[in-house]
Amino acid sequence: MTDQRQADLRPWSVFGRLAGLSCAAVLTAGAIASYPVRTLAGSGALVALVLGAGIALVAALLGLVPMVLSLRHGPRSRVQGLLGGMVLRFLVTIALLLTLLALRPADRVTLAVSTVAGYILLLAVDTGGVAWLSRRQMRTSS
Repeated sequence: MTDQRQADLRPWSVFGRLAGLSCAAVLTAGAIASYPVRTLAGSGALVALVLGAGIALVAALLGLVPMVLSLRHGPRSRVQGLLGGMVLRFLVTIALLLTLLALRPADRVTLAVSTVAGYILLLAVDTGGVAWLSRRQMRTSS
């Protein structure tokens, strides 16, 4: 494997790429969803949309850590890292969402829906990114 390819698969380099991809996905989805949310639920719901997207993004970034750290190990460790990241992401999402719902924001439905939508979106983006990197690593090591 060349030095450049080894540098490309360093855990924090991979984390930076996937974090950037996650941020881009959240910003794109938020921009697309802002008009319908404002039209249907009012401008106060935009705050809930941003909070929900923020919860999903924080949880996704924390969930990426075990996934990325497992890329340097064998297939069994990669699966464990992927599952561990999903569990961490789920627990952080639930904890943050329940905390904010207990604080009674203006639009609780929009907060819950945007959090779940962001969670699903980022789970797909991050899992696809890790799978792509894992395949890439397998190709370059052969």
